[in-house]
Amino acid sequence: MVEDNVRISQEMAQLMEAAGLSTRCAMDADEMRDLIAISIPDIVLLDLNLPGEDGISICKWLRSVYPTIGIVMLTARVMGSERTQGYLAGADIYLTKPTRAEELLAVLGNFLLRLGSKNAGTRVSATSSWVLYVPEMRLESPGQDQLRLNLKETLILKRLSESSEAVGYESLSDIIMQEGGWGALQKTRLEVIVSRLRTKLESMCHSSLEITTVHKMGFKLSLPLAIRSKAKKSRQALFL
Repeated sequence: MVEDNVRISQEMAQLMEAAGLSTRCAMDADEMRDLIAISIPDIVLLDLNLPGEDGISICKWLRSVYPTIGIVMLTARVMGSERTQGYLAGADIYLTKPTRAEELLAVLGNFLLRLGSKNAGTRVSATSSWVLYVPEMRLESPGQDQLRLNLKETLILKRLSESSEAVGYESLSDIIMQEGGWGALQKTRLEVIVSRLRTKLESMCHSSLEITTVHKMGFKLSLPLAIRSKAKKSRQALFL
């Protein structure tokens, strides 16, 4: 994966590793070439807006030097002309941000099957990520450990999962008031609820999902969290 945003790179790497895909990360073209010199990957997941050499140039180089390698572009560039440029450069698949975790994993899994990769038998599934089942007020870990939540905790996790940035106190208070029918929460009361939720998360075996405090801004999740608002339905966008 070639992505210069460290947060996005870490989140996506964790997601793919949890799904059984060995993943290496590079910040730019030079780092990518160093990694490929050690071992040629089945697929390169490529951003376009990179420092130095951009994704289009990298794609052309990959296609010329490694003609059988899979190239998936994942970028915020959404114009039709940019998509065309990506395919002309040699991309096999062009995905635009935001992209749902289950869509990305489905694309990679199907692509590995088409490539006949040694990893093609790996079960690549979005259920390998953390999943919040909103109606049941239940959190499930990648290892399928279960955590029961109350309504306030469920609404807080749901709101945090919908943003890649920190979510402010007022936003969390508003969603709890709107969805739960309570009055507005004071900041101190909200902090108590979040503190108790953190304790619950820590009680799960090998828990890696944390709620972090961002100074003067609010809270954010340490990992992507898939949402199921209805049974067996699709999830919220995770990568921005």
